[in-house]
Amino acid sequence: MAGDPTNANLWTDADVYVTWNLNAPLPASAEDPFGPDWHLVGLLDGDEGFPEGRDEDTDDKYAWGGILVKTSRSHFKLTKSFTCLEDNATTRRLVWPGSTETKIKVPRPEKVKVGFETREGDKTRRLITSLYAECALDGDHGENETDLESATIQATIFPTSDGDLFDRQTTPVLDTITVVPDTLSVADGEIAALAATATYSDASTADVTAEATWTSSAPATATVSAGFVTGVNPGAATVTVTYQGQSDTCAVTVTA
Repeated sequence: MAGDPTNANLWTDADVYVTWNLNAPLPASAEDPFGPDWHLVGLLDGDEGFPEGRDEDTDDKYAWGGILVKTSRSHFKLTKSFTCLEDNATTRRLVWPGSTETKIKVPRPEKVKVGFETREGDKTRRLITSLYAECALDGDHGENETDLESATIQATIFPTSDGDLFDRQTTPVLDTITVVPDTLSVADGEIAALAATATYSDASTADVTAEATWTSSAPATATVSAGFVTGVNPGAATVTVTYQGQSDTCAVTVTA
């Protein structure tokens, strides 16, 4: 099978966060929570997900003979939608912006920042509007006796002057694991230490010596546990360290 199955995602949970404070600080990373300025939309319709729409005007330019030579693009527009299943203060303000607890007014969209978060196990991915969005009810606000009350909100995303639409935050993914040293000489009956370092997609590193799995190709020559190699009998062995699907090896020589 071609490809890497670890790059395939099935997002099993999601949340939407909204703030009307356009200067609200962003979480430092995907592993940090949203701050007090951000409000949780609540239960979402997972079947609907986060549909995304892209719209732009294109103008094709042709040379004599009907040869396409250039296409110009303008008026790019991006929208993302989500379906709310809760009737709370946040969803009501999105559905009826400008209204109060006692009065419903003609909706006038407000500028908001929106954070879309999807999760699968330990993995988190966030898209947070770089500038702001304007939210409006998309279609009907459903109320009947057989279906859950729902409201689909469409967020129109406005870019920064540099064309930035979202700030992206993702849980760092393991790229490689490295064992140090990669060759080791140890006398029989002696113990020497190896270390395993994980390098992630954001260039961060971590010592995973204790968490990794260690194996020896020749336990009669050398054994290994938690990175500690014990010489048993003269000869050669290969020690392998494995962590989250990545592995590296150390060539071990045991001397008399």
